[in-house]
Amino acid sequence: MFTIPAFLIGAIVGWFRARKFGGKLADKIQYAAIHGIFFFLVALIATVLADWQGWV
Repeated sequence: MFTIPAFLIGAIVGWFRARKFGGKLADKIQYAAIHGIFFFLVALIATVLADWQGWV
């Protein structure tokens, strides 16, 4: 449920971090992809744990 917004937020964070470090377009895309995947996995684990604990 929270995985897609988490991916998008992570991609935005990664894009701005790469821009802050002076990266080129390829760097921005790579940072966005990696941050998006990381945020997605964290949200997925949190969702599974919340469901397993009966919080949802």
